[in-house]
Amino acid sequence: MLISIVLTLVSAKDVTLPAFVGRANYAATLAQLGRIDAALAERIHQNDGPKPLTCSSLMGVHAGASGVTVRADTPVYVRMTGLTPEVSARLGDALLSAPPATWELGGETFAVQEAICDPTRHGWSGQTTYEALAAAQLARADTLDRQVTLEFAAPTAFKSKEMTLPVPLPGLVFGSLVERWNAFSPVVLSPEMRRYGEEVMAISRYRLESRAVGQKGDGLRIGGVGTVTYRALAGDRYWLGVMNMLAEFALYSGVGVQTATGMGQVRRRMRD
Repeated sequence: MLISIVLTLVSAKDVTLPAFVGRANYAATLAQLGRIDAALAERIHQNDGPKPLTCSSLMGVHAGASGVTVRADTPVYVRMTGLTPEVSARLGDALLSAPPATWELGGETFAVQEAICDPTRHGWSGQTTYEALAAAQLARADTLDRQVTLEFAAPTAFKSKEMTLPVPLPGLVFGSLVERWNAFSPVVLSPEMRRYGEEVMAISRYRLESRAVGQKGDGLRIGGVGTVTYRALAGDRYWLGVMNMLAEFALYSGVGVQTATGMGQVRRRMRD
């Protein structure tokens, strides 16, 4: 099972937070998972490979260089996703079945007003399965879209040739997605999707800007934020189906580096 849960948070007073609180949200999420399953929370934290969850920074606010001000009684949002049945189920137990009363971010305490897992109520939430995503695209009888548009709502970057690349090139984006899919899904895809992205997919439209994310110490990591439309210049039904399926999967998996701590928050945008 795949799950994406959005928490609505409110503060009783005006508060100022760092511009990026993805790491704080990750810590808060692990703390809540630890209430339900301490061993699982520890395994996630100690895992050096792809983590089976993602956590956002604060959503619904504009962050400046000096931080972000949240006004009293104004709703803001954080979200977390699960990429395995175990993690998804435990997130549901911890956040949906009995939502916590409060949520800690950047040394400030927020009241949890609501937990949402319904895309009709919040477009960054929902749940599905790998099998359902595969069936919806790979078994379609109608014509498959040759282009997909992705919204990069949080800074997104990639490791490439010992460098950090803040540009969501097709091979990097769909290579990242297929790696995450194969790390956790029972439905294995060809890793050649990365090469397909590099050789057959093109960027047809984009609107991007760079954003810096503070790292431990005084370091910064630069990522891209905005929207990109990718178009397949060729390909049979299988490859077009995989492209569309991975675009839907991005909502849950995130893209690129540090998705567990707020970067790479991505979703598909449908055509108007």
